[in-house]
Parts: sequence; C-alpha cells; structure tokens
Amino acid sequence: MPEAGAPIAWSLEQRITRRLLLVLGSLWLLGSAIALLGVWHETGEVLDSTLNETAERFLVLPEVVLGDARGARLFAEIGPHEEHVVYQVFDAKGQMRLRSHSAPDTPLDGEAVNGIRDINGWRVLTLTRQDGRRRVEVAETVEHRYEVLWSSLGWLVGTLIIVLPAVSVALALILRQGFRALEPIRAELSIHSAADLQPLAASDAPAELQPWLSSVNTLITQIRALMEAERNFAAHTAHELRTPLAAARANAQRLAEVTRDSAAREQARALVRQLDRLTRLATRLLQLARIESGATLSREPVDLAVVARLVVAEFSQALTSNRLRLEVAAQPTGVVGDVDAIAIALRNLIDNALKHGGPQAWVTVLVETLAIYVIDDGPGVPPETLEKLVRPFERGMTAAEGSGLGLSITNAIVRQAGGSLELRSPLLGDRGFAAILRFD
Repeated sequence: MPEAGAPIAWSLEQRITRRLLLVLGSLWLLGSAIALLGVWHETGEVLDSTLNETAERFLVLPEVVLGDARGARLFAEIGPHEEHVVYQVFDAKGQMRLRSHSAPDTPLDGEAVNGIRDINGWRVLTLTRQDGRRRVEVAETVEHRYEVLWSSLGWLVGTLIIVLPAVSVALALILRQGFRALEPIRAELSIHSAADLQPLAASDAPAELQPWLSSVNTLITQIRALMEAERNFAAHTAHELRTPLAAARANAQRLAEVTRDSAAREQARALVRQLDRLTRLATRLLQLARIESGATLSREPVDLAVVARLVVAEFSQALTSNRLRLEVAAQPTGVVGDVDAIAIALRNLIDNALKHGGPQAWVTVLVETLAIYVIDDGPGVPPETLEKLVRPFERGMTAAEGSGLGLSITNAIVRQAGGSLELRSPLLGDRGFAAILRFD
C-alpha cells in the first residue's frame, strides 16, 4: 500500500490501451457516420428505382385488369398486411381505379406532377402515360427509410460495443507481450551494483529503447569516472595523511620521552593521544568513503563462521578475560559478499559492544545461517535512538570515546552486500544491546 502523500504509480500499458480504444472507437464512429451517409444515398437510389419500376409496371397493365370485378375480389382476398410501398392508379378523368389496401382514399400527390417528391411523410413518385389515359402514384413512407438508416446504425454501433472489449483484451495481451522485451534490460540493470558499472547491452533492445539505453550508458560511464576519481582520491589521501600523522606522533612521543618538565610531558602524551584519535578518525572516514562508493566490494562465497573466528581472534585481551565468546550454529553459514568488508563490519560491531557495553559487559558473537549477532549485556540505549545510531557521527549516551562512524560503516557495508543491519535494545529488562548483520 503506497504511503500517504506518495505519488501513485501509473500504468503505461493501461494508458496506451485506453488511448488506443478511444482512438479506435472515435474512428469507428466517424467511419460509421460516413458509411451511413453512403448507405442513405445508395438506399435512396435503390428505393427510388423500385418506386419507378413499380409505377412503370402499373402504367402498362391492361385496362381490363383495372375494371375487372374478379380482379378486385382477388386483391381483397389478400387481406390487410404491412406495406412499405403503396400505389394508386387513376384514369384520364382522375378517377381512382385501383389502390393498395394501405393507400389513402385521396390522391397521394394532389398536384399530379410527374416526378418524385416528399409529401406529408411519403416519398411519392408520380408517372403519367404519354397519352394521358392513366396516372400512377407509388409511395413509400419516409419513416421506413429512416428505419433502414437507424437499423444500419444499430448494427454498426452494436458491433463496436461487442468488438471493443475483445479489442481491449487483445491490446492488453499485445502490449504485455511487447513490454516483455524490456524485461532483459530491466533484469540486467537490476543486478548492477556500485562495484559493477559496465554499460548495458543494447544489441537486442528494440529501436525505441536505443536512445534511452544510450543515455543510461552515458550516465553509467560518468558515474564510473566519478567513482574512479573518488577511489584515487581516497587512496592518495590515505597515503598523504598517514605519513604526516605518523611523523607528528613520533615527534610527540619523542618529546614526551626527552622532556623533563612533568607538565610538558603530560601535554606531549595528550598530543599523542589526540594524534592517535585523529589517525583513527581519518582511517574511518576514508574507510566509509570507499565502502559507500562500492570501490572495495567484491562478490564471492563467504563462510560467516570462518570470518567470525578470524575477527574474534583479533580481540585477544577480551577473549583472555572471558568478556568475549563465539557461538556458531550447526547450519551452513555461507553467503555471497566481500570477505574483507564483512570482517570490517563485524570488527566494528564487536569493538562497539566491548567499548560501549562497559568494562564489565559480556559480549557474545552468534553465527547463524544468514546472520551474525553481536550481543552485549551492557546498559543498552533507548529504543527511540536506535535509528539515529546508523547515521555518521551520531553517538548514543555513552562516556566511551568514539567517532560515531562504526555503525555507519557497518550499515554501508551490509547494504552494499544486499543485506541489512538491525539494532535491538533493550533485550532483558532495561539492559542489553544487539546488532544483527542479516544477509539474503
């Protein structure tokens, strides 16, 4: 569920589908309107021609048919029925001799003018023989012609209503299939890390994606150049800082040894301590810069148990005094990561636990399948301050010396390795602190 205030992601597939359906429906309706105009014109011609043919047939009927009583009875026997075309036949005197049962008693065309006209809702065709002895009026209701038009419109719109859902499904499938062409590029981009800044392969990508891939590869090249510059800066800075700091420390130590004044000797020793602290801080800063840039990380199988044993062995004094102990679970403890970076992270956690847990704190390093726990029974920290401790230069309420960078470096390392750093406190009552390195 998206967070409050966060922008709602929109679907390109749905947007394209909606717009294509809108365009298709609009074009279909436009085409239907044009088709209806054509249908109206062509239908009018056909029906007018039918009226003309009917009228001509009545003009050439024998006279005996019009006045035959038997013929009138036969017409009457047909009975009333639906008629779209009606007729009236008049003699030279204007007397109606024959009509269809739906035809009115009065002439359809009172003016009796030859031709076709719309009169009182009828489409009337009037024809008179050259000798003037017979006049025929054949008519069709205008409403019937509109029924034909609306029926055609109903078929066209009904077809559109039926077709649009099918087209919508087809478009969704086609677009989904087309967007699958982006999956290889997305997968390749997702596996890129700060330590792997190779350009994306663009040979198999569609032509529409080539400009986008070119821009991404240009950005990757620029980032790689910046990281290379940062890596060189870190290396050069480390070298340039260590030498003068080491020289200054040596001079301060010599001064402390040769001076006879006790106050000056104490100041020289304080200077040595400050130089040691400055050296550690500079080393941590450079270490953090290199870790966050990904310059020192590699991806290889790492046995967490082996790394833990090697790191714990470095704290010989804590091991001798039984303040530090290591426990390894029976399950396999292999992950993929950078062995040196994981060792730095674990060393920082153990050093923090021993330093900030207090001189009497017990520290346990527990190695499980995909995690390393560093637990101490010291005073702990308030739960609301845990999140701040992973920020650079943030320190808990402790009297122990420190730069506030240990957890920041550890957090950066484990994030680069695809894992997470979890902090818990208190553990039992109001005491205890646990830092957990989790690896996926």
